[in-house]
Amino acid sequence: SAMAVAAATYHTLVVTKKGQLFSFGVEKCGRLGLGDQLGTQQCPLPKRVLGALQRRKVVSVAAAENHSLCVTSLGEVFSWGSNRFGQLGDVSENASAIQCGSRSLPRRVEDLKQHPCVAVAAGEKHSVALSRKGEVYVWGDNASGQMGVSRRSGIQKVQRVEAL
Repeated sequence: SAMAVAAATYHTLVVTKKGQLFSFGVEKCGRLGLGDQLGTQQCPLPKRVLGALQRRKVVSVAAAENHSLCVTSLGEVFSWGSNRFGQLGDVSENASAIQCGSRSLPRRVEDLKQHPCVAVAAGEKHSVALSRKGEVYVWGDNASGQMGVSRRSGIQKVQRVEAL
C-alpha cells in the first residue's frame, strides 16, 4: 500500500509503506527515473525506480513537469530528469552535452550531504528541500525570484534561504 504520492503534468510517483518508489506516465528526459532514455514513450503501469534507490527506503517525493525528487529515511535527497535549469542540484554537469540535459536514474544531491532532509518540492525550473533542522534549501533557476534568494541571474547551486 502507498504512503506518499506526487504528480505532475505527465507522470506520477508513488512511495509504498516499504519505502519502494514507483513511477508511471510519459517518459521524457529521464523524469520517470527508470534508466531508459528512449525518447518519449508511454509507461502506463507502475514500474519500480531502482538504481541508487534499490536498497534505500524512500519517504517523500516531489514531481515537476520534467524532473523528480525524493528523500530517503536517512535524509538523503535524490534527483533525476531534466537538468536544463540546474534543478537536479548538479550545476557541474554540462547540460548541453546530454540529451535535454538530463539524468534517467536517481543521483544524490551531493551539496545536501551535511543537511539531512525530511521533504522536497519541485517547481518547473527549481527545487526545494526542507532539512531536519527546519532550514530551506533551494537550487535551479531563480529568474522570477521563486527561490527566495537575492541573486536572480543564471543557474543557482544548492543554497540555504537565509531570510527564513
